Amino acid sequence: MKGFILLMLYWLTGECIVRLSHIPLPGQIVGMGLLLGSLFLGIVKLEDIQKTADFLLKHMMLLFVPVVVGVMVYFPFMLKYWLPITGAIILGTLGVLAAAGGATYIMNKRKRKEQGHDSIV
Repeated sequence: MKGFILLMLYWLTGECIVRLSHIPLPGQIVGMGLLLGSLFLGIVKLEDIQKTADFLLKHMMLLFVPVVVGVMVYFPFMLKYWLPITGAIILGTLGVLAAAGGATYIMNKRKRKEQGHDSIV
């Protein structure tokens, strides 16, 4: 329960920041960025949210049902604006891949440095 409360608090904090500052980002992204920063700084321990995160990942398909229904409802709109939507999907996917790859690279480099290995294979 503690992990769920922590996740919801970070989500709510991100939403509040976005609404108050009018940042053109989803509140969930800002909240997860804050959570990531808190994990790196040691404010939140991974063990505190691990069980909840595993549960949510295990049941992720249920969380996509509203998205699928939304695609069906807005299909005519999506047909009309297929090119910008496709571009946003491709650019968004590439951005996420680059960010995830960069984060993984940095974390592996830090881990190897802590273990006494300075180079990455």
